[in-house]
Amino acid sequence: MTDRLLWKIIFILSLFLTIYSLNQNINMPIEEGSHPLSLAFGVLLFDFLVLVGSFGYAFKITILSIKVWQITLIAYPLLVIADTALDFYAGGYIAFEMFTHALLVLFLTAIFIAPIVMYLSDFNNAESEI
Repeated sequence: MTDRLLWKIIFILSLFLTIYSLNQNINMPIEEGSHPLSLAFGVLLFDFLVLVGSFGYAFKITILSIKVWQITLIAYPLLVIADTALDFYAGGYIAFEMFTHALLVLFLTAIFIAPIVMYLSDFNNAESEI
């Protein structure tokens, strides 16, 4: 049970924050042109992939292929940064709020993408053993 306990905790934390984020986005009023729908769909898709990858790494389950995880590793942080930048360009923030929110978003993104990095190293180790 204690094997990869930290990663299991990170998975649970990621799961709860993703559910909270989905709930907030569902209950938020929609403004015309505030965010492109493709960006919102991309963030939702890669949130799900990060959850799946975190689950796979925490419980030592091989899910999907290495290409999916490589794309997730690159695309997820870029989408999160683009989403945060669009929030700031919408206005209504002071510089301190923008700075602290951006740091928090980057910190959480780094924590949630870490299992994907470790998952890729597991894939690479498995391929080198073959």
